[in-house]
Amino acid sequence: MRIFLAAGLFLLAGCVSMQPSVPPPQNTIKRFSISTQFPTLPSGSRLIPDTHFAMIFADSAAALLVPVPFVGEAVSGAINSSKSESYKAHYVGIDLLQLAETAFSSSEFFSHEPQKTQLFPVAYVQESFDDVFRISLAIEVDSDTWVGRYLYHVPTHIPVSDIKNPSTLEVETLKAELATGMQKLAELIARDVRGQLKSTGKTVDFGSYYIYGSKFGGLVTPSIMHLPDGELIEEGDDYVIFRHSGDPSVAGNAGALLFGVHYFKKDQLHTFEVSK
Repeated sequence: MRIFLAAGLFLLAGCVSMQPSVPPPQNTIKRFSISTQFPTLPSGSRLIPDTHFAMIFADSAAALLVPVPFVGEAVSGAINSSKSESYKAHYVGIDLLQLAETAFSSSEFFSHEPQKTQLFPVAYVQESFDDVFRISLAIEVDSDTWVGRYLYHVPTHIPVSDIKNPSTLEVETLKAELATGMQKLAELIARDVRGQLKSTGKTVDFGSYYIYGSKFGGLVTPSIMHLPDGELIEEGDDYVIFRHSGDPSVAGNAGALLFGVHYFKKDQLHTFEVSK
């Protein structure tokens, strides 16, 4: 049953415009700079004001119970905007742009002057079915003829009960893990620009609550959802790096974080299989 449902949901995902994740054209990116603007954001996500955090909420009761088209979405959108506003005081102190500048400052490709190739950092904070928020740090890279995205999935979860008023320790832990993640993304992007993130020729079948964290229709747990055709780049004892196609513009809880190069710890995956 699990395999049947997962395959069916994946076919439904195929109805959207699946953008392939490919390496940048070689010898085309000489320098890049960090933009203060935002990348393509998932449909329905809400920014925490004056930050680069984007909230992805689970389907609300309003959206599930109101049968009139667009009305449920409008109600839940207003609720989610209000929630995001209320989080500002605790997360405004985490400056993702500064973390990015620190991480990229030693890169031979980084420039303080605006370049044609730009980096767009953002952290997605996704509400999950198990009453925690999972955070994925992402950098979209835009050049004249190519768009890529790189994601590092933060180890620490924030309980739903704490997200509005996290402890000082939770905020400091999140900041430290985001700094670690930013450094990892700086390394991945530099390697890809140099042509060093090559496919192993193997594929990855994976599932993670960082990609699909909400119950489908408010009822079915996302543990059934696993996705084939990831392009394995590198596997270590406790981590894996792979590319996957996707559509960054769909709803956040419908797989908007799928597109790009992912750095996962293996304990962040509920399904992981490699095939030749």
